[in-house]
Amino acid sequence: MTTYADTGWVESSEIPGKIPTKKIRSRQSGTAWTRSGCITCKRRRKGCDKAKPSCNNCIKQGRTCEGYGDLWVQPLGPSAQVFSQPSAETPKRRRLSGTSAQSPSSTSSPCSESWFQMQLSPSTFSPTPSVSPSPRGRIIDLDDKADYEQPENYPTENSPSPNDILTMIPRSHSLISHLGDHETHYLQYHVEFGSRLLANLESDDNPLRSLLIPPRNLLTSFNESFSALHLANRSAGFSAQTAAAGFYGRALSGIRSAIADSSANGLSDDTMLAVGLLCKYEVVRGSVKQWVVHLNALQRLIASRGGLVAMDRDAAEFLRGLYVYAYNMARISNRKRITPSEDFATHTDLGPPRLDIYIGYTEQILNLCARIVELPFLQHDTISLRLAVASINDSLLTWSHTNTHYIIPQGLTNESLSRLQLVAECFRDAAFIYLHSILERMATHPPPAVRSDVSDILNLQDYKSLISLPKQTAVDKCLSRIESLHLDDHCEYSALTFPLFISGCESEVFAHRDLVVESLSKLQSNFGIGNTQRAKEVLRILWSRRDGYIPDPSNTIRSGKINLHWFDVLEELQWDLTLA
Repeated sequence: MTTYADTGWVESSEIPGKIPTKKIRSRQSGTAWTRSGCITCKRRRKGCDKAKPSCNNCIKQGRTCEGYGDLWVQPLGPSAQVFSQPSAETPKRRRLSGTSAQSPSSTSSPCSESWFQMQLSPSTFSPTPSVSPSPRGRIIDLDDKADYEQPENYPTENSPSPNDILTMIPRSHSLISHLGDHETHYLQYHVEFGSRLLANLESDDNPLRSLLIPPRNLLTSFNESFSALHLANRSAGFSAQTAAAGFYGRALSGIRSAIADSSANGLSDDTMLAVGLLCKYEVVRGSVKQWVVHLNALQRLIASRGGLVAMDRDAAEFLRGLYVYAYNMARISNRKRITPSEDFATHTDLGPPRLDIYIGYTEQILNLCARIVELPFLQHDTISLRLAVASINDSLLTWSHTNTHYIIPQGLTNESLSRLQLVAECFRDAAFIYLHSILERMATHPPPAVRSDVSDILNLQDYKSLISLPKQTAVDKCLSRIESLHLDDHCEYSALTFPLFISGCESEVFAHRDLVVESLSKLQSNFGIGNTQRAKEVLRILWSRRDGYIPDPSNTIRSGKINLHWFDVLEELQWDLTLA
């Protein structure tokens, strides 16, 4: 028998310890199997006579013919069962996924990984993380691997499960007839999965569908690129990774042409949205460099148009949420690399705020984090610094999701709003932790001008006394909330990367590490966002550098090289980590 492995074709006789299998039965005579038959026959890998409205092969065997996948006759709604769950009957013959050749280590539990044995060199880490499929069900791309038949009851870890999701390429409708099968395939994936999982809020008028699905060439290429990348992250599909790179190259070429033409025709809304999607693509990819370039470029383009108010209202609302969220989250971990914008508030003012798919209820908290980022600039002025810390503390204490009145999008349920409130509460806890963290780093990294004068060095305890919530209490509250949530159930929880990361960096409780890594792994596998992998890598380096020793009996971390700050690790790696 021949199996797929990462290095190419391998004969099973060459694999040590391989369980011998019975001989593969030859296909029975009859109608040859093709890719263009009805959905039922394609899933069963049987021949289809393509009779309409139902194929005769299904009728003869007493099966329900599911039709021919003509799914673009009418626009797809968010609940359309295109990427449908397979029936209860498990196919006896199936396509073998290329991931079946994984080593045992690749399937181990994330929380059981030996983070304390990690190498400290940045070269240890792969530039493109491979995100394992969600434990709640895999996505099997039927166009991903070559045809392959498997004997009945063959025991492998990739045997079909009731949770598996089969993706199929539909026939094109005239509206998108200019797109090929692969383009249509990834566009359909975006409608059914990507648009829901790539937002922090699910609603009936999700702009990732309403704005990006119409066939506009520039946006279509970007949409296809991050849809293919997202599918690759969740299914470990090689063809999707290849497709993502191809779509991305095409999209970059298109945006260069659009910007070159803007001198004569002005900068279009589509071009602005496309640059925003460049940032999104790099976050999904897990980039630690390129997203900064795109975000700063987006900032300049917004300024060149006099702000977002000059755009179409719907496009402006979407881009505002993406930009404000990405900009503020970027400043939390990359203050030196993000170009400050004096006109940020003016350029992003669109009137009464709309509850956004990225920001949710967290905008005020993100603004407070942006103020915390600037505290080191006040280190020479102790009075201003004390006033700023006290003001930030009071604002965090009095924050409530009801402080700002939002325009609520259609189709939002009370349950969704409750989840957004929980996420925002986690962000408030994280902001308290972040405030402690920045003050601690200021105490160990005084500015050059004051290092010679010991009396001017920040007295950490004086400033910490201004903060109402102790750091470890904030960590405990944050992780307690997160531990009670089902992180792989709702897209609102995909925003929890920052609270998890900062809690993992600052917690003094050794047992919290497994909880943080396990939770980040759930976000990574279910929502397919590559930067969660980067966050875990930074945490592992930080922990291993802090403690090459055994925890004491009280289950807290011993003093040692405890002052190593996560900012120091990022500077050492020369990474621009985004926690969006």
